[in-house]
Amino acid sequence: MKFLPLILKNAFRKKTRTLLTIGSIVLPLLVICLLGTFLRALDRPDPAVTRGMFRLVTRHKVSLANFLPHAYLDKIRKLPGVVAATELDWFGGKYGDGSAKTIFSRFAVEPEAFFQVFDDAVILSGSPADWYADRAGCIVGKNIADKFGWKTGDKIVLRGDIWPVTLELNVRAIYQIPDGNAASLHFNRKYLEEASPQFGSTLGMVWTKARDGKAATSLIDTIDGMFENSSYPTKTETEKAFQMSFMSLVGNVKLLVTSIGVIIVFVILLIAANTMAMAARERVTEIAVMRTLGFPKGTILGLILGESVLVAVFGGLFGIAVFTLIEPAIKGGLMTTPLGTFASGFSLYPGILLLAFLVAVGVGLVAGVVPAVRSAQRSIVDGLRQVG
Repeated sequence: MKFLPLILKNAFRKKTRTLLTIGSIVLPLLVICLLGTFLRALDRPDPAVTRGMFRLVTRHKVSLANFLPHAYLDKIRKLPGVVAATELDWFGGKYGDGSAKTIFSRFAVEPEAFFQVFDDAVILSGSPADWYADRAGCIVGKNIADKFGWKTGDKIVLRGDIWPVTLELNVRAIYQIPDGNAASLHFNRKYLEEASPQFGSTLGMVWTKARDGKAATSLIDTIDGMFENSSYPTKTETEKAFQMSFMSLVGNVKLLVTSIGVIIVFVILLIAANTMAMAARERVTEIAVMRTLGFPKGTILGLILGESVLVAVFGGLFGIAVFTLIEPAIKGGLMTTPLGTFASGFSLYPGILLLAFLVAVGVGLVAGVVPAVRSAQRSIVDGLRQVG
């Protein structure tokens, strides 16, 4: 510890270079924290396990773009172990100017059954009764209500594309769910059926609430087996598996994210190694003088290596502090996008922050080894002869 002031002074001898090096560590470290948090969000437990919802999603086996007969809903409701079931029919359509900023999920549902399946939803304003009483009513998630400034009593106009009708909906309630991912609008399917009668014979998805975990497991095979030989075969999966199926569209996401993280660490290592090599080369004569004064090789090695690690520690601590400050803003911004399902799992995971800090320290340690060893092994005569 007695050499710490000397290490600190040497590390910040050229402040501009040191600050730029710290910055080169901080920015990639933020990306590492973000990628690590994203991976943890992907690996979070199934909502059915953490909240006891035991929700299943049944859709057409081919794709979400294929419809199912509406009669499937009643057949699923009659199965043993089913507490409730509701349809979720994607309406699509355009809101406002139809730009990417106005995209959000909007589904036609059966109001009473919707709250039986999603019984973890909390009404923040308005009431389910107001929605039940208004055929043109709708409920909206808090995330999009905050984004667009909606409140109960407001009117929302959706211009259809899949179904060529224009819906004028009245906001009757605003809801939130435990994971904070309330970014959808739900309206009464009968309102759409009246406006477009051909809609009534089909549905997009059936969301089912099972009695318990055992029932949920058996219902997956039971539902798919019931329609296996029909013209409209189904695929039933848990809520978490359904969410993850969207990520699988872009391939092995975990491998991709991990690979990006490894590349970032390698880039940081190259930058830090180059900086420490430059610092060591500039002080060859100075180190030779220190050796002449009696500083042993081990002390020289420790001083050079200490500088590298100290700079990395500063970069790691600053990077973690910055990520801690901006993480809520990142999560809030993503909650109203199609990534809201995964952003809801974002949090300040201590394990991820510790890993990022250890990566920074490890980079400093590895980057400083070669310059430190060379400085310690260089002969005093060669060091005194060199002109900087």
